Amino acid sequence: MIDLSPILDDVPKWERFLTVDEQNVESKKLASEYPESVQLIELGPSTMGEPIICLKIGEGKYNAFIHGFPNCEEPYGGNHLTYLSRALAENPEVTDALDYTWYLVKCSDPDGARRNENFQKGPLSPLNFSLNYYRTPHSITPDGCFPFRYGPLDLNNPTAETIAMMRLIDRVKMSFLSSLHMMKWGGISFMVPHKCPELYADLQNAAKRFNIFLRKRPGTMLAPGIMHAQYLQPARNYVRHMAAGNEHLEPIQGCDIYEYVQIWNPDSFIIIPECCLWYEPRMLDDNVSDSTLGEAFSYGNDKMNEANKFLLDTWKEAEPHLVTDTPWKKMTWENVEPLIAKYTNVSNPPFKFNPKVHARRATVAEKVGIEGHDDLYRMFNIGGLYKTFDEEVKATGSAKAEELKDRCHDKLVGKAKGSKLWGRGEQKARQVALVVACSKSPTDPQIDKETARWACHLVGLICEHMQGLSLRWLASNKLEAEVQRLLRVIEDAEPRGLSKAEITRKSQWLSRRDRDQHLHTLKDAGLIYLDDDGRVHAVVSH
Repeated sequence: MIDLSPILDDVPKWERFLTVDEQNVESKKLASEYPESVQLIELGPSTMGEPIICLKIGEGKYNAFIHGFPNCEEPYGGNHLTYLSRALAENPEVTDALDYTWYLVKCSDPDGARRNENFQKGPLSPLNFSLNYYRTPHSITPDGCFPFRYGPLDLNNPTAETIAMMRLIDRVKMSFLSSLHMMKWGGISFMVPHKCPELYADLQNAAKRFNIFLRKRPGTMLAPGIMHAQYLQPARNYVRHMAAGNEHLEPIQGCDIYEYVQIWNPDSFIIIPECCLWYEPRMLDDNVSDSTLGEAFSYGNDKMNEANKFLLDTWKEAEPHLVTDTPWKKMTWENVEPLIAKYTNVSNPPFKFNPKVHARRATVAEKVGIEGHDDLYRMFNIGGLYKTFDEEVKATGSAKAEELKDRCHDKLVGKAKGSKLWGRGEQKARQVALVVACSKSPTDPQIDKETARWACHLVGLICEHMQGLSLRWLASNKLEAEVQRLLRVIEDAEPRGLSKAEITRKSQWLSRRDRDQHLHTLKDAGLIYLDDDGRVHAVVSH
């Protein structure tokens, strides 16, 4: 068996996500440090003319292609591949033993990734994610615009980024592929194209090694944490529906990268480790809840319908006033169009469960996973609508767009935990701006646009900080309150950490059994870890 410990033992604890520029700097630095084993290849330009950079590492019998940002708002691939590329270069004995040539593209959609960088730099909160949200529309997502022809389906409209990746895939037979997608809510799902039971234990143990819990939200599960990824084959899904006589199908511009790689190598395999951005402690609670799965599904469906109605109604009101073509406007229209047309979804088919599943009592983890998912995800399209109006205001100064932007902001803030902190945000920003204006000109204070924006930014940062503090203290139940209180004890002891005896003395309100259970919960969630001396530390997060 190949010893991977030189790579797995040194994975860094990132505090934020790397920008496109930072990724490129690291790639060029690595290639200059290891010129004999690392080759930097420019595959081609993006739509906006930015080079798409690939690192080739090793000279193995087989070929692997891994790319980050398959959806441009999912940034962990850039960090992951920055570490993996260096680890492979610094550990040639491991690279040789694996017998693979690695082709690593840290960011396959740099244009879209740059539009999300205000989130990637922090704070890493759901509200900041939504207020800076951009997801490249499906019709031009590089990962899903590969040529495909089968029967009457003839798709050949690749984006510039897709063409760049094709230049590599067309000449190098890939045996392994991974698109580094990223869930937003709850644990990790290893997405696979079909049953592969010989891999399940190793994948599950990999998650355990890094204290990441396996997904507990229902889905097309093959095993705990292992999920059949239906979204890997949109073109084939389209053909199946078309053959069945369904003509009202979601328009697609191409096939998924996995479908395309399989054209060149039918034996190729893909794993997508969809790790989450956010979680809730109750997602580790396998006790039976007071709800059935059906009731949890209904809750999520109702909340998504409510958000979609807001999206559609606001778009209809706004459309006559949106005179500027922006990426966010195109994105929002592609979110709105399916609500009007009611297509059959082939690119990401919804889950379907039989009545027995609906009738079963949900565990607390399942209930929180389902309801929290839809509470969170409904924020994103509203955030995209907010950005659409924000860009219109910047371009034209439209008063109507400003009004609708504020409406979207109020809707988003009302969905965020700790959102009451924002209730007087506008008033606070006005007061700060007035103080600044008076300091500049006491006799004739004028609040100009620059001062107003600075005041809004400052108040926003303060509210975000206070909202982050509220997440440390607000709890939905006694169990969550106890877990959070114990975590605060450990966080407040950094950087030295605490011994088990010190934790016991500082948490006398807990029984020994509850204390051990809560520590186990925090460790499984990746919020604490033990150093070599057995001292307990909190994982640094933002």
